[in-house]
Amino acid sequence: MVGASRSGPWITLPSDGGIPARLHPIRFDKSGVCTSPDAARSLVEFARQATDVFLFSHGWNNDWATANRRYGTFITQFVNSRRLWWTPPDRDYRPLLSGIFWPSTSLVAPWEQTPNIAAAASPAEPVAARDEIAVLAEQLPQNQTERLYELTQCDGLDAARAMELAGLLAPILSQENDELDSTAKPPSPKDLVEAWARTASAGSSATSPDDVGGFIDEQQTIVSAETAGLGHIDPRWAVRITTVLLMKDRAGRVGGRGVAALLRRLVDASPDSRIHLIGHSYGGKVVLSALCSDGSLTRPVDSVLLLQPALSCLCFASDVDSRGRPGGYRPALERTKQPIITTYSRRDMPLTWFFHLAARRASDLGEAVIAGAPPSRYAALGGYGPHGIPDEVSTVDAKHPPDQYDLAAAGTRVVAVQASSAIGGHGDVTNPVTAWALLCQVMR
Repeated sequence: MVGASRSGPWITLPSDGGIPARLHPIRFDKSGVCTSPDAARSLVEFARQATDVFLFSHGWNNDWATANRRYGTFITQFVNSRRLWWTPPDRDYRPLLSGIFWPSTSLVAPWEQTPNIAAAASPAEPVAARDEIAVLAEQLPQNQTERLYELTQCDGLDAARAMELAGLLAPILSQENDELDSTAKPPSPKDLVEAWARTASAGSSATSPDDVGGFIDEQQTIVSAETAGLGHIDPRWAVRITTVLLMKDRAGRVGGRGVAALLRRLVDASPDSRIHLIGHSYGGKVVLSALCSDGSLTRPVDSVLLLQPALSCLCFASDVDSRGRPGGYRPALERTKQPIITTYSRRDMPLTWFFHLAARRASDLGEAVIAGAPPSRYAALGGYGPHGIPDEVSTVDAKHPPDQYDLAAAGTRVVAVQASSAIGGHGDVTNPVTAWALLCQVMR
């Protein structure tokens, strides 16, 4: 149910035993500009009376309805867990819930959608592909968009046309707010073509995303780097991979610019409120970019929960390249009071088979091996767990109530939760096990 007042809109969730449960959505555009400033101001005012502020971020491929549904489902699971295992709370508990909404593909509210005046999409031209092409087209100069549509709607790309398409698209990939290298240059057209080839799908369409917010269909078979070829590339797959990379950049931009400013305001609103950050997939990049953006937070947040984060497994490392350069999100370890909890699952196909093949530079492509260990420094945190912090990480199996996570162990800055038994896919993160992880943080 959606409600509104002069203090801003909210989404009403099941009551938490008399404790108000309202989700306040705060929206940002692709540049990180807050497009709901009144709602943000009211959220900050509410934070002055809250004991616990929860800031959630969805990942890629979530439209308005899907993001709302996912937030609501997870919060309901958390409320149920609190009723069972923390009743009554042993301290004052007045929660404030906020969901970050950022344009991860075509993120619009239902009342903002234009009428569908076209005929139903045919299998040869799925709606999702057209939407993704439009997302790429809006990044290009107007004189290049017609050629973009010509190339992306042909039957296949030979080497020459693939390079031409990559020449149009490579410049729009900035790699800003990168978790490994803040000075990384955008990929070259050759880098991008090789990424398309190495992530090519075998035996199935590459245009149907995971319906719960993933990168690809969980059931697709991904060919290895050794068997992928450059002779023929499906333009729909090229569009999908480029969109994955574009949204990776966008997540960092939204977090590092817009959400960072909101987080500073929430931290300053009340010196006693506990701040909890929760991010799924690229939402992990959103919240960590906000936390690590400029070091201007006046105090640490209380907890960070990363659910199948689409980030490098070395993002917290003290040395990512044997030259003493730390991972881009290492500062987060000192900007949260509790150890960061992050889940990973071998059943997350996009993050174990796919992510490291797309999110990499040409100089690192030779490292790719499909195996049980991390295939490269670009391997996903949500697929392989954190690496490069052997003395600061505690690796444990997913816990069930009432068995709590040890968040007080000396020297532990990251709790890596091996969650293959509880997380069956990239989007399978709204369940009692993940809710329990958050409750363990809140109860501490």
